[in-house]
Amino acid sequence: INKEDVNKIINRSLEQNVFLLTEYIQKRQKNKAIQLVKDLINMKEEPIKLLALITSNYRLYYQCKILSQKGYSGQQIAKTVNVHPYRVKLALGQVRHYQLEDLLNIIDSCAETDYKLKSSYMDKQLILELFILSL
Repeated sequence: INKEDVNKIINRSLEQNVFLLTEYIQKRQKNKAIQLVKDLINMKEEPIKLLALITSNYRLYYQCKILSQKGYSGQQIAKTVNVHPYRVKLALGQVRHYQLEDLLNIIDSCAETDYKLKSSYMDKQLILELFILSL
């Protein structure tokens, strides 16, 4: 038994999976991101819920980017945006790969995708996958 075997059988929390998903998106590993979405949907997670969590992550990235540019520490950011310091630590590791304008565009795209998920007759999983591929 090695580390890879253990990782295969241990389930991550939904929040951990969504951070991993946004990391795959940021690293342009779209195949891994799509596969993770499929796995989460197979575990009975709703596409609308997944999009809400992805949006929440990008909103946190945006807030962390702005506050870190203003000189806030990780602890100060966590208190200001009222989230766990570990989430802020993960977010701060990701935000250096984004410009503020890019984050705003992604948040806008999240809103458009949310509208599509709630108003379209298309397959919801397909809408979410197309969203991920568009990033």
